[in-house]
Amino acid sequence: MSIVKQSLNAVKTLVLGETLLPEEFTIGLAEPQTEISVWLHGLEAPVDVTHRHCTACSAPFTICVALDEVRWPTGKHLPSLTLKYCARDPQQRVLGEIGLTWKTTVCVAGAEMLLFEARGSANYCLPKRYLYSHNLMQAYSHWRSNDTFEIKMSLLEKRAAIVTFIRPHLVSLVSLADEAGGNIFPMNLMGELGSGRFGFGLRDSRLASHLVEGAGRIAVSSVPLTQAPVAYRLAANHRKASIDWDQLPFATRMSSTFKIPVPDFALRVRELEVEKIHKIGSHTLFVARVVGDESFGPGPALHVIHGFYQARRLQGRRAELAASVAEDSLNKRGLGAL
Repeated sequence: MSIVKQSLNAVKTLVLGETLLPEEFTIGLAEPQTEISVWLHGLEAPVDVTHRHCTACSAPFTICVALDEVRWPTGKHLPSLTLKYCARDPQQRVLGEIGLTWKTTVCVAGAEMLLFEARGSANYCLPKRYLYSHNLMQAYSHWRSNDTFEIKMSLLEKRAAIVTFIRPHLVSLVSLADEAGGNIFPMNLMGELGSGRFGFGLRDSRLASHLVEGAGRIAVSSVPLTQAPVAYRLAANHRKASIDWDQLPFATRMSSTFKIPVPDFALRVRELEVEKIHKIGSHTLFVARVVGDESFGPGPALHVIHGFYQARRLQGRRAELAASVAEDSLNKRGLGAL
């Protein structure tokens, strides 16, 4: 490492202190996570959408929210809707929020999902002095290198995406079977949409998205934290048309309904049948019906959060924070882009 780079890193550490953490931070939590609740504000009363929303696309940054008919927003509500990410503590402290701009509605049998882009965001995980420094560094990095990224997001979109990762995102392995032999790969842009439905976003530029579109049926397996390195190594499969199941570094078994191979270590397996495919931009949104849902163990399951939230979770606990950073590094051995 050059002296200049060493000096820059030293300055970053001095200015940002213990908040200089990986943007995607791995942790283990029981499923479903109970640390963060997500509330939709701007209707007559706030609505808990913790298990009724998912990120649908990165560019343009798009969030899918499912509401029932009783709470369906009218024209007067749409300009003022906001998602608030709250700690599940006695104070219900707001840790982040995203202002929403309605773009379109996706309809499936008996249900409708609202798609929103971000009109602004705020992050309260860090003290203002640290957040200001991070924002400056992010703005500089965005100015220098955004054109080199595969997915081009605006600064507003990047900051809104950071807020969504205050809520722990489950990392699961998606299995499918087709004429070519099938595939298995990790995914983290997903969430329940209520009424027995599940939504997830996959990059349109990757083969995995088109394989799911063709197969129409998948199995989604929760991953024990101890198997994180295995899950990340499978990220390369997003670009493959098929795999050799016998070459996987773990045993598999068949899912109950669709008979799709799933990891033998899976903590939970949800079998999904795709009902709606909605192409947006960098990602395709899939809305699926949950056909089967089986649990096989209590966890902890692999989740990812943003480093800002991890800094807040372990604020003032230096030894635990250092240990978590070391564990995160081990979990990401073989890391590939999801």
